[in-house]
Amino acid sequence: MDEVDRTLVALLSRDGRLSHRELATAAGTTRATVAARMRRLLDSGAFTVQGVVHPSVLGRGSICYARIEVDGAAAPVAEAVAARAEVVYVSLTTGRFAVAAEVRAASDDTVDAALAALRGLPGVARVDALAYRDVIRDAVGPVGEATAHLDSADLALLQVLERDGRASYVRLAAAAGLSAAAARRRVLRLVEGSVVRIGPIVSRGAEHAMGMGIHVRGDARDAALDTAAVPGVSFLARTVGSFDLLATVRAPSATGLADAVDAVRSLPSVAGVETWSHLRFVKESYASLGATE
Repeated sequence: MDEVDRTLVALLSRDGRLSHRELATAAGTTRATVAARMRRLLDSGAFTVQGVVHPSVLGRGSICYARIEVDGAAAPVAEAVAARAEVVYVSLTTGRFAVAAEVRAASDDTVDAALAALRGLPGVARVDALAYRDVIRDAVGPVGEATAHLDSADLALLQVLERDGRASYVRLAAAAGLSAAAARRRVLRLVEGSVVRIGPIVSRGAEHAMGMGIHVRGDARDAALDTAAVPGVSFLARTVGSFDLLATVRAPSATGLADAVDAVRSLPSVAGVETWSHLRFVKESYASLGATE
């Protein structure tokens, strides 16, 4: 992707349903250029635009990050971890912990059971778990508390948006048994209520990614605000465990990653940073409405 492509992705990250005309105005180019680039990027698989539903709506409000130390080859362990339904994300990483995973489950007890199952997998030597206190920024999903009350029409809209975040209001209306105007109002309410976030999910081959475990000085909430302001920080959560904050930095180049990590290290509220590179993403399949627990 070139600079114009990355600008379009950034704009869609703010609002995945921006029209070609709105994208063209914001990017300083023509509608025809935007239409051609969007078609090329979507057809090539560089990214998709999808609606990602809040974990609590899916009955998966307890979230934990697991760093896994292995005894032997890491790839078979990563595949075994990825096969578990409660694990939504797995990657092979550099450093002592060769596998990283995210567990999303209905309760803390269910998370504990999932972690026990991971510890029992062949080749797993140790699991270091970080429980999420709150997610400040998510690369794909909504953050905060989901406030909207859902009915059958809302659920029908969400099921379409999970497959195609840019589906027309006519198509959405047909799926939910509504008028196009009513479908539009409901989608806006679902987005504003943090029930769903509609945006681009970028192919992991198109960018570099690095995990960061952050120790802070003072209140972790203040340090989180400082860290969230650093360009390139795509995910950020307050955690309980080995670190006070967990972050992911993404950039189109290794140089961009290095700049972002140095910017975080330089923050007065940050006492120390541990980093690991994501070498290969094995699984990134967030739970859908058709797969709730």
